[in-house]
Amino acid sequence: MFDAVRVDQFGQPMSETIKIKLPQFELARSLFFYTPYLARSAIIENSLSIDFDIVSNRDHFLINILPACSYPISHFNDAGIRRILSWILLDPDIRQSFESISQFCTQYGYDADQYRIWSFCFNPPQLNGVIFDTYGYYKAETSEFFVNEISGFKRISSRISKEVEFYSDKLIESKSGGKGQNSSGTKNNGKEPTIKDEEDGNSDDVQIIDVVPTHFDFLEAIETRKTSKKTRHRNHGTKDQELPSTKEPSGVSTNEPISEGAVPSAEFNGVEDETEDLHLYLDRFSAFQQMIDLFCKENSIKNFNFQLHKLPNIQGHSKHIKTDGNPRCVAEVSFQFNGQNIVILEVDTSDNKKPLSTRVLSIKDTNQWNTVDRAKVLELVVTQCLRWPKGIFKHISFKNSALNHPRMDIKNQQISNQELIGWASRLSRTMYPDTTI
Repeated sequence: MFDAVRVDQFGQPMSETIKIKLPQFELARSLFFYTPYLARSAIIENSLSIDFDIVSNRDHFLINILPACSYPISHFNDAGIRRILSWILLDPDIRQSFESISQFCTQYGYDADQYRIWSFCFNPPQLNGVIFDTYGYYKAETSEFFVNEISGFKRISSRISKEVEFYSDKLIESKSGGKGQNSSGTKNNGKEPTIKDEEDGNSDDVQIIDVVPTHFDFLEAIETRKTSKKTRHRNHGTKDQELPSTKEPSGVSTNEPISEGAVPSAEFNGVEDETEDLHLYLDRFSAFQQMIDLFCKENSIKNFNFQLHKLPNIQGHSKHIKTDGNPRCVAEVSFQFNGQNIVILEVDTSDNKKPLSTRVLSIKDTNQWNTVDRAKVLELVVTQCLRWPKGIFKHISFKNSALNHPRMDIKNQQISNQELIGWASRLSRTMYPDTTI
């Protein structure tokens, strides 16, 4: 329970002070219990230390996922889950709060048959300045607001200033543009499964349960990636395979999964990260930006705009994620040149053997591009396995051209100044033939 000052619709403080009643269990649920692993681990003492070994290096944290860890490997493909898990593991206040759950359970609980029973309590973290999105009801007679549900948190300060790298032998990367581990298990597509608590779940047969997620928005985006010494080599251009088809299981188990389990193991992801993090991926386009700068210095353009977009997550396809588990982004440059509305697209394919060429479009309808066509193009890039959808370009542009990429020093990921000039020259020639810079 704590006091709060009411504000009006314009955010201005009112004279009335109200009491907020927030159940500790609901706060713990929304902060921590968003995957089965974390819900189970919260009542096991030292569970995080048993499953994760943290090494603080000069420029990054290395989190070794230890062999005994039962956190589903597929979850580490989600940048949002990695970010929030990093917060729990590395922020001292948040970790102490998580670990206090098991401490209170051990100290004050008692065993009854196969259950451990205690009046739930834990040490809530400070969360200074954090905004809670909640549902509840207001009791005017006593000026009290009762929180029933926390749906999200905004303006969370992580206090983690270095990149976080997750390592495990099980995190196998796919080279040459093949299909990586994007998802694991069969989705139930909103159908309510039957829970069989008396059965053990099978660790190799996972049923993904749909849940309403809790939303997280950090003030500082934590940059994370996954890595492994192992790689799986595939032929270049291998198409995405469809996710396992929906099936009707006899039931699912919410118990700790084992290899000999009799029914599918229930799994869910009850968190959605809404942190603004596009700036973390800008450096992937440093050479592209230098090339655009060269072109702009030598040509008269108007209304220049640079944007970064994440490729959309489409069920059955994995190309929206890079092999390091981070989003695959697209840089978009738009401007007016000689009466034309130009859009230039560059996809980050640094994890593939063959990069996707830079695409230059002379757009017919900029409003249509901004509201409909861009989203459709990005969707097709994913479903066509990192290929440009040339068919749609014919309908939305007067002209579209491909610019081959310059040669790059693969070891140092650098492009020479001469190669950059040649790249910009090829762009000029698409605008008006026989012109170079």
